[in-house]
Amino acid sequence: MKPRIEVFDSLERVDRRSYQTLHDASRASLFYDWRFLLAAERSPLLPTQKTLYLCAYEGDELAGCLPAYLQRLAAVDPLGLLARAAQVRARGGESGLFSHMMHCWDSSVPCLETAGGVREALLDALLDVAAREGAAYAGLLNLGEAARAGGSRLRLHPLVERYDAQLGLFDDFDHYVRALPSDGRAEMRRQLRKFEASGASAQVLAPPFDDRLEQVCELCFRTTARRGTPHYFPAAPLARFVRLCGDLARLVLIQAQGRVISGMIGWQRRDTFCLWSAGVTYDQSDFSPYTICFAAAFRHAFAHGLQRFEGGRLNERIKRRLGLSPVPLQCAIARLAPLPRTAPPPARVPASAALD
Repeated sequence: MKPRIEVFDSLERVDRRSYQTLHDASRASLFYDWRFLLAAERSPLLPTQKTLYLCAYEGDELAGCLPAYLQRLAAVDPLGLLARAAQVRARGGESGLFSHMMHCWDSSVPCLETAGGVREALLDALLDVAAREGAAYAGLLNLGEAARAGGSRLRLHPLVERYDAQLGLFDDFDHYVRALPSDGRAEMRRQLRKFEASGASAQVLAPPFDDRLEQVCELCFRTTARRGTPHYFPAAPLARFVRLCGDLARLVLIQAQGRVISGMIGWQRRDTFCLWSAGVTYDQSDFSPYTICFAAAFRHAFAHGLQRFEGGRLNERIKRRLGLSPVPLQCAIARLAPLPRTAPPPARVPASAALD
């Protein structure tokens, strides 16, 4: 029997208990956690015209749910990834309907494995809703399971790589460091020595957060602005976003003489620790705050028995040196409307944007 599709414009119109059951059963990434989705709706980090939730039901059971964000093409791709990979560029005021937003790097179509046809029905619904909304494009971004994108109207494109580590292969942080590539091992030990001699401190905090969260968010904004993407992490919306995520969030702090000099925002769920955004300064310490933040996060993950570590996208050289391995991501895109013929500007991907 074909699933029934309903479309909601607010997450609170979806039964939370049913959604959490679906999220757990589907093993969807932390980016589909209820709290994360609520934060994306209430404090969007990029301008959003509409936030929609495509829900598939088999009888009264929620069998699948696909969040989708209607955004101007000029806003959806601040890193230039879509422009480079799929030639999706803003030529005017066109919009696109995409799941998930560009700040996430493990998209899927959360659905029950036992629910036949739900995935395909949700993808068809995504394209139908996009057409009704007048969107020029629709699809999935940062798709971690590209082989199952499905749908003849969706075309797959290699997008970017994310970087992960399997911590379960190591006994502790020291064991992990010993297994790093030779240049990474030497650099990590060198930076740790400089850090220990500096008198600075590094820690990972769980909520509730004090105003140090706002300080880190301001640093994240300044870091992305230096890299040419000032709109990627707006400070005030980012702080609200993190607070809305509640206990999902973690804060990596480096302090010197009572001042926050660098920090990172991360997420912790199930067996995974995920570093998400970075705000670093390089003129207030002799050590590399980027490397020390990763070291603090690794130590935290080992101390809590976590099995996986996610380090975001881009910055390939340093992430490989830190022992992270690349995981290919793709996007599945359909063009729904003809676009005006104008000369496209050259795609530009910044050297880095915070952690990305």
